[in-house]
Amino acid sequence: MLGVSERLGLVCAPTGVTWHLSHCQNPFVQSLSNSRHRIHFACRDDKNRSRGGWAEFEIAEGKFKLVRTAKSPSLDLGRLGAFDDCGAMPGSLVEHDGRLLLYYTGWTLARSVPFFFFIGLAESRDGGETFHRLSEAPVLGRNRHDPFLTGAPWVIKEDGLLRMWYISGTEWVAGLAESEGPVHYYSIKHATSKDGVTWTTNDHLCLPYLENEHAIARPVVMPAADGYYMIYSARRLGETYRIYGATSRDGLAWKREPDPLLTVAQSGWDSEMVCYGSILDAGQRKFLLYNGNAYGKDGFGSAALI
Repeated sequence: MLGVSERLGLVCAPTGVTWHLSHCQNPFVQSLSNSRHRIHFACRDDKNRSRGGWAEFEIAEGKFKLVRTAKSPSLDLGRLGAFDDCGAMPGSLVEHDGRLLLYYTGWTLARSVPFFFFIGLAESRDGGETFHRLSEAPVLGRNRHDPFLTGAPWVIKEDGLLRMWYISGTEWVAGLAESEGPVHYYSIKHATSKDGVTWTTNDHLCLPYLENEHAIARPVVMPAADGYYMIYSARRLGETYRIYGATSRDGLAWKREPDPLLTVAQSGWDSEMVCYGSILDAGQRKFLLYNGNAYGKDGFGSAALI
């Protein structure tokens, strides 16, 4: 069980270049050394389309020192008509069979509902600075267990097998009034793969919905002493995201911690929502990286963990 001891403020903000006018969304870490870490995230342009980006930091005594940032998108939009032509949002990195693989969420706009998203796969040949798609189609798209949406992949390697926790859309519900659009319902599922491309799915929800809950998002799973620990974001109808924790012995059946790992601040960039948390392990200290208002519009911040 983790706890937050101190908020450390906003760590990384948009650079202002045309492809990174807002957001540093869904931050996650690629550790380059004990003190140097590349943090990947999703940037947005003036049309609200997401692309991959990153920033490198030296971390000492709890201080984040920005060293350099990506000069161009690490993962760009897909081709017109592809599943990711409106957004490519990095999700997680894993090394498998000598390859550095990036799993990401590809977005496209829709008509009867606002959007679709599915899970894509890219590979880096330069140590994680840039990524190239392995397919223009998703590696985990619509299937009989996931007929609506798949996204926010988090992948770990375990005894030669790849395990993925991801969000799966279970339904869209029409708005109560004509002025209200359809409401998405999605929660977290689990899949496995031997090669990282072909995934075996099922109907099991790792986190069944609580009352009025409709969005359980961005799972980040890590080994723990007695099994696994998950950080995730959740919200109920009419509310905004908070960050929570859950524990599991097998990665399939999960017990939620009753209180949020992190809730909103009294004022500032994270006073309306907090979401999309992940862990940065800097050796003697651990930090929670997370987004605030408007899903990370101002960037991402950190909090010290105990």
